[in-house]
Amino acid sequence: MRLKIFLILSMAVSVYAQNLQEILDSLAKSKKINSIKAKRDSEIANNELLFSYDAPSLGATVAHAKDTQRSGSEYTVIFSQNISHPFSSGSKKNATDFATKSFKQAAVHDMHIASLEVASKYHSACVAKEMQESAAMLLSMQNERFAKVKKAYELGEVSKKDMLFNKLDLVKLSKKTNGYKREYLQELSSLQQSAENIEIDSLSCSDLLNLTEDVKLGNIDEHDEIKDLEFQQKSSLASYDVYSAPLSSIGYFASFADELDTKRYAVGISIPLSSLTAQKEQARTKYLNHSSSIGLQKESLKKEIELSSKSLQIRIKTLYNEHYNLKNEVIPLSEELVKLSKVALDEGEGMIMEYIDASRSYSENMLEMLEIKKSYYKELFELYRVADKEFGEII
Repeated sequence: MRLKIFLILSMAVSVYAQNLQEILDSLAKSKKINSIKAKRDSEIANNELLFSYDAPSLGATVAHAKDTQRSGSEYTVIFSQNISHPFSSGSKKNATDFATKSFKQAAVHDMHIASLEVASKYHSACVAKEMQESAAMLLSMQNERFAKVKKAYELGEVSKKDMLFNKLDLVKLSKKTNGYKREYLQELSSLQQSAENIEIDSLSCSDLLNLTEDVKLGNIDEHDEIKDLEFQQKSSLASYDVYSAPLSSIGYFASFADELDTKRYAVGISIPLSSLTAQKEQARTKYLNHSSSIGLQKESLKKEIELSSKSLQIRIKTLYNEHYNLKNEVIPLSEELVKLSKVALDEGEGMIMEYIDASRSYSENMLEMLEIKKSYYKELFELYRVADKEFGEII
């Protein structure tokens, strides 16, 4: 009961500490997220260049001419343009649009993963904080109990061996408490590195996800990475259609020449003889094979996601049951045993070592429960990452 009161007071002190949403809001403005967005915009702009038309060109020449009767300046003006894939405008638009969707989807996924990473670090830091505070309180309680054991030893009620065993337990718990403190500071530092626009002094930890036995998964076809691959495949197939058109390009020109004795007007058209080279067929083969490769990659990734998700679901369920058993059965029994042995000791009907053993068991069970809780969150956010579940997703 004393430990519970201490933890409740610790949470009350942290009312004005940073919560997860504040840290995620900070992440949305971070250099990391801005870098992802800038990369996305650059890829989209570069993609739009691939199938864009070449700009028309305007050329002019000036010359000085002289014959037997007269001399003067001559000039020529030429307007020309080369249009690539003139009969594939629909396919070109589809190839560009699907590639753009792919870049946007990849950016959404990267930002989602960044938010999950921060949320995972937040939960780990909060549990580490709870472990540190619990261990510190348990150490304080064990110091008080050891003082009683030492007094009992001085009165000849316990042996020196029992006294030394308890002193060793106290030293071990002290070392473990320092380890938990160091672990919390490391977790807090790691979280701070991911939230560059906010100074984290303390964590609220009042907004942690509840532990649940079964974590439901969404439709795998809605997974960001699967959708990205689908857009890539559609873009590749559209590019294949572009190169299936009869003409790879067409050029035209119009010119006007003012010569000494006449004015000339001319128009022309140029059509490449693609059939004389293998370039067109090579391009078709490239995009067709690329599409097939993406299709196989997509099916492989689906299987990998399904298997990994099922494995993580099993581990999460196991950790949940272990945590539930400790929290709702083992720890209440240990706490009750501590109370009964304390009452018996105070009334002169119990032994000091029985009280010490019961207290030691309670401390070990409490810390074990928190260790399991931390492992639970680690596996939970790994499942969120693998299965692309939404949690605090940055739009």
